[in-house]
Amino acid sequence: MLITFGTVLAIFIIGVLLIKQSEKEKQKKIMNVYSQKGRWYRLKFCFIALILFLRRIKYYFLGKSHVHKEEELEKLLELSNHPEAFDAVFFQAVSQNGVYICTGTERRHNAKLAAVVYVIHPDYGVLESESLPKTAIDADVSSLYKKDSYSGGGICFVPVVPMKKWKVSFNGLMKFQNDPKKFIKVKFECDWTSNHDWFFFEVDVPIRTIARAFAREPWSKRFFKNVKDAHQSHYEQMGVMNGTLQIDGKTTSLVDVDSFRDHSFGFKRDWSLMHRYIYCMLYLSDHTVISMGVVSHPSITTHLEMGFVNHPDRPFDAIESIDLRLYEHAENGKMPKELNYTFKAGGKLYDVKLKFIHDAKHYKGSNEEAIMNERFLECEVNGIPGRGISEWHYNKNMFE
Repeated sequence: MLITFGTVLAIFIIGVLLIKQSEKEKQKKIMNVYSQKGRWYRLKFCFIALILFLRRIKYYFLGKSHVHKEEELEKLLELSNHPEAFDAVFFQAVSQNGVYICTGTERRHNAKLAAVVYVIHPDYGVLESESLPKTAIDADVSSLYKKDSYSGGGICFVPVVPMKKWKVSFNGLMKFQNDPKKFIKVKFECDWTSNHDWFFFEVDVPIRTIARAFAREPWSKRFFKNVKDAHQSHYEQMGVMNGTLQIDGKTTSLVDVDSFRDHSFGFKRDWSLMHRYIYCMLYLSDHTVISMGVVSHPSITTHLEMGFVNHPDRPFDAIESIDLRLYEHAENGKMPKELNYTFKAGGKLYDVKLKFIHDAKHYKGSNEEAIMNERFLECEVNGIPGRGISEWHYNKNMFE
């Protein structure tokens, strides 16, 4: 008990001293946004790494599925009393013959959703849900009352077996991107299933990756308050979709199509605080699926790397580092048609080549402050071909 108290006291004292020293230091920022390493970087790195290790001990002994009951995560969650409270679910499915499905809902107060549906088919091109680029729609009231599905605007996501099975469907009109006044009937009904582990960001992102991001930032009491206030829970999981896609009455069978889903929730999600991010979901022809992103959220960290490589026949590898700096790629909003970078996971270096073939745009946030660019792509990773979807987010204040 004395050792425990002494350890806590020592950590507290070191933390206070580091905050005091960091407040005196004027750290360099690229483009007045992206923080660079300061004088106390190494000590701050060690301090954050220790704190994270202590916070994760319970997960190491019990496992994430015992600390967080899966059946309590895989359902509509109660929203906090904050105006920006949220509960968001997102699905993708990408086939190697060029069919893309991208859909999601972000539950908000007052029975509102931010919802999107994109479908790309070689015979029809890019199809978008009716409301886009605006995403604010009404939630299905009965689903909120029964708490049995994420539903609204023709979208319906139903959890069936926690971390194993969901029903994913849409039924409604969609518009042609190249002719927005032209609409077509679209319906898809799919079972999403998985035998893969779920990647929980609070536990599975390597400690050194988070420590690098936090140690780079200037510290203050306000900084740590922002970290606490902005905390969100987020997990991802790979699986497959089986079902049918009907466009104008013509049916396309979806058989074991590689798929991704995520679930995010927390006290609040304030899109006005986010500066930028690039997120990529890559589906390779050998059924390896890669989720990776680089995020700039200036109130907590201006450069955070995250993601994992999901292997078809063995456990996932968390991404350790990504050689992708946001300020080097389209900070002015002019996005490239191609992008090359490397990342490291499981001690292995991955060489990524992306070619963007379709772009679409929508907005999120109470004042539409989040500009979301959905970029549908072809890719090659270490020589293995594939396809994918990349989301490039910008804060609209960057262009005002």
